[in-house]
Amino acid sequence: MYGDGFDDPAREMGSPRPTGTLSRSIAIAVFAALLSAAAGSTFVAVNASQSWYPKKWDPQVAPIAAKVAQLRGLDFAHPVAIEYLAPNDFENRLGSNDDTSSAAKAKTAREESVFRALGLVGGKDDLGKAFATDESSGVLAYYDPVQKNIIVRGSTLDVQHRVTIAHELTHVLQDQHFDLTKVQKRADDSHTGDAGALRALVEGDAVRIQDDYLKQLSTADQAEYDRENKAESGRVGNETAGVPDLVHLLFGAPYEFGPPTIRVLLQSGGNGAVNDALTGPTPSTEVFTSTGDVDPPVLVAMPAPSAGAADVGDPESFGPFEMYLTLALRIDPARALRVANLVGGGRAVSFASKGIVCYRVAVAPADASSRQPLLEAIQVWAKGRARTSLDAAGDLVGFTVCDPGKRAPEPSSPRFHEMIDVLEFSSSITVAAAQGQATAVFARCVARIAIATPGAEALVRSLADHEPTALETTKLRNIGARSGATCRDDSRAGLP
Repeated sequence: MYGDGFDDPAREMGSPRPTGTLSRSIAIAVFAALLSAAAGSTFVAVNASQSWYPKKWDPQVAPIAAKVAQLRGLDFAHPVAIEYLAPNDFENRLGSNDDTSSAAKAKTAREESVFRALGLVGGKDDLGKAFATDESSGVLAYYDPVQKNIIVRGSTLDVQHRVTIAHELTHVLQDQHFDLTKVQKRADDSHTGDAGALRALVEGDAVRIQDDYLKQLSTADQAEYDRENKAESGRVGNETAGVPDLVHLLFGAPYEFGPPTIRVLLQSGGNGAVNDALTGPTPSTEVFTSTGDVDPPVLVAMPAPSAGAADVGDPESFGPFEMYLTLALRIDPARALRVANLVGGGRAVSFASKGIVCYRVAVAPADASSRQPLLEAIQVWAKGRARTSLDAAGDLVGFTVCDPGKRAPEPSSPRFHEMIDVLEFSSSITVAAAQGQATAVFARCVARIAIATPGAEALVRSLADHEPTALETTKLRNIGARSGATCRDDSRAGLP
């Protein structure tokens, strides 16, 4: 389901598209929106003896459920209903969760202003329309954590549907064992962690089970899956061709960068480590930039809006991933990634000043030695930017940006892809090192050193379509040996 290209829209077919208003940290999908709705309602969890649960699994789904339970190391408390809908009815059901109120539209407009202020979208981009376009394409099935059932597009389970249902059945297990409504509410209420980072763990867990399920299918089924996936990918790609790079990134990040973190956790402590991450303190968006790091961020107070500011928005987290996206469009992405991981925690708030939407950010450096390189990188990023000011008073480092309006230039699409390549390279090296029995800290250090090695990223990317030659194998071993030796001497090597 997940191709080599990060911005392949088909990679999200296993879960619903985000709906409602936008989220800068990570777009929240239908299932997360439903969780939030349940958390704020009088919904009460019920036990397996309640009469509306089926006594047996749907015959088409029963063998998938058995395999998913085995792969995840958890037993289902009870079966859940499977509802098959015709494609039009399925899309109507998905769209019924959209919030089209004037308040929602106003919030979307504010979010669009903030994205422009940060330089992540251009003045001609209509993000509300873009999110709606991505939302309506490519979903094959989803788990509804309120109704406690799985909704399927169509009635025939081809290989692609079966793999997708393996993903959704993982969500069922998560819900039955950990109460996703409760987990989501804790993340929403967190004053430090990020709900999008939690979603990366939830989706990363489901993606690794769907991938493991696919691997145990027959060679013929795997070939058929590839054929079906390529066909669907082409269809969805055509439908979303005009969607900005940022939207693809926000949709795809939990599915692309959540699984590597789950793989690193598995190496360190098996399924128990994954369970602990899902039920523990809400992490920061460092799960996207520092693979396997699920430590909660430090508490940072909301930065004060300008005096006399009107229409102040709700405070939100601003972590390493947000810092990376912001910096990497204007400075070297490899440097931006190293600097982003110096963010120990952060908060941001939007407000209107003289009719213009502005966004103020305050971040706490991870330690005393992190402050200066973090400040220097922000200064380089801010140089020459209109309506941008720095704030380096006290221990925190921050900045304020204001919406340039419809004149905002379009961000570079090649740079977006370069940013994603750097993240993918970092996560793949970290997972490989962790699977070689390295500790997570050591594995992340190896990835930092590898990224700084000239030619390493291009070498790894070139291996996407062929087995390494003897010369390429030697080069890879040399990179690994040098990185490992450096990190054995200093596990913080590679940080500014």
